[in-house]
Amino acid sequence: MKIMSFLAMGLVLLSTAVSASENVPRSTFTTGISDREPVDKLGQLTNDNEKVYFFTEITGMAGHTITHRWEHSGDLKAEVKFKVGSDRWRIWSSKNLQSHWVGEWIVTVTDEEGKVLAEESMAYVPMKEMGGMSPEAMPEGMHDAAPKIMPERHQLKQQR
Repeated sequence: MKIMSFLAMGLVLLSTAVSASENVPRSTFTTGISDREPVDKLGQLTNDNEKVYFFTEITGMAGHTITHRWEHSGDLKAEVKFKVGSDRWRIWSSKNLQSHWVGEWIVTVTDEEGKVLAEESMAYVPMKEMGGMSPEAMPEGMHDAAPKIMPERHQLKQQR
């Protein structure tokens, strides 16, 4: 029974460590954006996909600058800056992926002082590890079963 209590306490501490800040209620990797919203939530993506997006909802930070820091295998690949235009602002950046960029990708959301507001990771995996299944062919809920990932070139859009 003590072991179960200890494990439960560890899970609570872990979930607190990775939760979004009060200024970032949502952040996620996604395969697309529709009506300024992510179309899905990814934990991993197969390397037959050539583009991925990172979506962030920002609240209470009008006038501030937010940065998406894209890292692959510990190397900083890009920093995409956004000027927040209102009290609720939805932003996203995207990466064009090359199939050999497999591994863990991390996007860290920071304010202009470098304070971490949110961080997500995604696994970019070879198609064969998923049994040849693209995310569209996976059963619902399977997208979130793993970590998270992203690459080097970016395009950005910023809208309310």
